[in-house]
Amino acid sequence: MPPPIPVPRFDQFYRYPELTRLLQDYAAALPAVLELRSIGKSHEGRDIWLMVVTNSATGADVDKPAFWVDGNIHAAELTASTACLYWLHHVATGWDEGDEQVRQLLDTRVLYIVPRLNPDGAELALADKPRHIRSSTRPYPFDEVPVEGLTVEDIDGDGRMLTMRIPDPHGTYKKCAADPRLMVAREPGEFGGEYYRVMPEGMLKNYDGLKISTNPDREGLDLNRNFPAYWRQEFEQSGAGPYPTSEPEVRAMVDFVTKHRNIGAAISYHTHSGVILRPMGTQSDDDMTPEDLWQYKRFSDLGAKSTGYPAISIFHEFKYHPKQGTGSTNTWARCSGRSRSGRRTRKPASPTTSGSSGTASTRWKTTSSC
Repeated sequence: MPPPIPVPRFDQFYRYPELTRLLQDYAAALPAVLELRSIGKSHEGRDIWLMVVTNSATGADVDKPAFWVDGNIHAAELTASTACLYWLHHVATGWDEGDEQVRQLLDTRVLYIVPRLNPDGAELALADKPRHIRSSTRPYPFDEVPVEGLTVEDIDGDGRMLTMRIPDPHGTYKKCAADPRLMVAREPGEFGGEYYRVMPEGMLKNYDGLKISTNPDREGLDLNRNFPAYWRQEFEQSGAGPYPTSEPEVRAMVDFVTKHRNIGAAISYHTHSGVILRPMGTQSDDDMTPEDLWQYKRFSDLGAKSTGYPAISIFHEFKYHPKQGTGSTNTWARCSGRSRSGRRTRKPASPTTSGSSGTASTRWKTTSSC
C-alpha cells in the first residue's frame, strides 16, 4: 500500500534536501498520477525537479494537452516555489479525495510543475549566512573578488541583511514623524534637522575615510533574461549572460519545452509586485495579434478576480524603462509557441479549450513576471 500523501508546511521555505524529499514522498504516495523527473542539473550540480501530474491510466503525458508551471527562477523569490507546491498539493489531495474537477483534469490533461527552477540561488538565499542575489550563483560577468567598497552580507549571523542608519548632517534621510523606526526621504531644501545616511549591512574593505560605494553582486546573472527570444548583450540587458541559454537552468527548461510539443499554456511564478503580468514585454498591445490579446486579457481577468491582484501588460505598465523592453520566460514562451504552432505532429488541442487546466492551445498562453 502506498504511503500517505505528505502535508507540506506553508509557514516555512524548504531547503533543497527537504524539498527533494517532499517531492519524492508525493511521487511515492500517488504513483498512478505523479512522476518525479529531473530535467537537468544546475550550475552547482543540483537536480532541477519536475513533477509530471496526470492519470497515467488514460494515456501517456506526451499525448495530452499540457500546462507548464514554474517558480523561483529568481533566487530570493521563494514564495514562488511555495505557490507551485500549493498547486501540487491541491491536485494531489483532490485526486485522492475523488474531486470531480481534479479527476477530469488529470484524466484529460497533464501538468508539468517545476517548483524551483533555480535551486542554487534559492539555497544561497536560505543559507545560515544568506546572500540575496538576483539569480544564479555563477560569477558573471567578472569573477574577481572586490578589493574595496561595501559588499552586502549578513555580518552578525542573524539570518538577515538589514539596512543601517548613520547620523550625517548631509544625509538624505530622516526619521519618520509617525514612527521613528522608519526612514523617509529628506525634502529638497530642508535643513536644520537630524539626518542620516542609509546603507546596507555588509563588509567594508579598504575604506578611504570619505567614500563608501556598494559593490554589485559578483553573481550578476538574471536567468529570466537568458531566454532566446529578444536576448540582448550585457551592455543592453544586464544579466542576460554571454549568449542565449548559456545557463544550465534555462537550457534545461528550453530543452524540455521544445521537446514536449503538447505544452499549450504556461505560468511562471514570481514575487515582489503583487500583480498578474501578461505578454508582451517587448511589444505594445496594438502590435499583437488581436485574437491572442483577447485571450490573454480574458484569462488574466479571471486570475485577477480569483486573487485580487491587478492584471496588467508588461509593455504598457511594468517596464523598468519607457524606452526598453525585456526578454523573459513569457516572451520566449509565446514566441516559441507561435513558431511551432503550425508544425505539430500530434493532434493539437482546441485553440480556446478552457477548464480546470487553464487553457490548452496551439499557441502558448503565458502569465509571468520580470
